[in-house]
Amino acid sequence: LGATIMTVLLLHIDGKLPNLALMRLAAYFRAAGDRVIHRCVDNPHRLDKILDDAPSHDVVYGSLIFERSRPLAERIKERGPAAILGGTGLSLTTTLDDIVAGLSTGPLDYTDYPMWRQSIGFTQRGCRLRCPFCVVPRKEGAVREEQAIVEIWRGSPWPREIILLDNDF
Repeated sequence: LGATIMTVLLLHIDGKLPNLALMRLAAYFRAAGDRVIHRCVDNPHRLDKILDDAPSHDVVYGSLIFERSRPLAERIKERGPAAILGGTGLSLTTTLDDIVAGLSTGPLDYTDYPMWRQSIGFTQRGCRLRCPFCVVPRKEGAVREEQAIVEIWRGSPWPREIILLDNDF
């Protein structure tokens, strides 16, 4: 008998750019044949509507980049205690690979960001600087290679426009 198809709800909690963690999760679950629903949850009023209107889902993942979004994350956990939340805004030690074993770095699934034309990613992670306001050295450690430009670019027909998220140029 065939594998059970899950419905996965992905919550983009903050940030203006496509969320790389959610794009990795979308690629992973869609490759497994699961149904993926993506929603932007940028304020508490939208959150209740999204969770009320969403079809039944088997698992909920949410990603927050900024600490200022923690109250929204707490509201998500109140509504759905089984929701799996992560990101720099929540923890500096937990990574997406800790949450979902076997998740690859790429390619990313841009399906949920249909108006986004550029390719986005990191050629390196980490930072050599120790700026007092920045969490990158604590979260990512020393500078190390991540992906080559050719791995980040989505290919034709997408423009040769790449947004690098590298912290230490």
